[in-house]
Amino acid sequence: MFGFLFWLFFIGIVVAGLQDLRRREVDNWLNLFLLFAGFIFIFYRAIFENNIEIIFQAGFALIVMFAFMNLFYYGRIFAGGDAKLLIAMTVFFIGTNFGETLINIGIFLLFLMFAGSVYGMIYSFILYIRDSKKINKEVRRIAKSKWALRYWVVSIGVFLVIFGFFNWIFFLVGVVGLILLLLFLFAKALENVAMVKDVSGNELREGDWLVNDIRIGGKVIKADWDGLSLENIKLLKNKKKVKIKSGLPFVPAFLIAFLGYNFLREIVIEFFMRTLS
Repeated sequence: MFGFLFWLFFIGIVVAGLQDLRRREVDNWLNLFLLFAGFIFIFYRAIFENNIEIIFQAGFALIVMFAFMNLFYYGRIFAGGDAKLLIAMTVFFIGTNFGETLINIGIFLLFLMFAGSVYGMIYSFILYIRDSKKINKEVRRIAKSKWALRYWVVSIGVFLVIFGFFNWIFFLVGVVGLILLLLFLFAKALENVAMVKDVSGNELREGDWLVNDIRIGGKVIKADWDGLSLENIKLLKNKKKVKIKSGLPFVPAFLIAFLGYNFLREIVIEFFMRTLS
């Protein structure tokens, strides 16, 4: 459990987490190093153990992780650095057969989603405590917009139906609708207050997210999920103020999931085996 691969990825994720917390990005060289170091270890292991099958397992795991990397990236769940870190960890989940490899990947992803949810709530709560007055003010401002008012009207209408027919399904729909609205208002206000900042053009980095589209001459630089390219940065370098959005530093959730996977994997497998039997 605590062999070469464990320490390779443990140290690598810690370094990536420090980069993410400091600069909101993970260097490509680090992800490439973890990926190639892991596969080189597997090739040497295959040679010394005379076990060619492990190379096929590594190839299978790489295909699966590549699919999940694209799913999470294009589904806008992970940013580019997080998605690359996921595939960089491929060889850590190699099992004795294809089925075990899939199970290992699935268990890690479960830990990652759970860790991400808990970590995200704690991180958001800390940001809220730091700027609670500004965030509360922003919530009130957003709540006065037309779309929010329409949502409130629909939710109140659902509750009127409840009182008219006493149907628990309508009650549940109404409660869920109100909760989702409040969560969205909070998330949007938190983003506008705590995750948006102004920087000069020469401070921009590749991958930074614009808050709004910017027109430079006859060219429009889009505020899209891929972030700024080096070409975009050259066009913006002379601007005095550019509004960018910083995302949640998600790599710490990788560290939590990585440790959870190592220490609790067998317990999770045993739980699912008992549940299915």
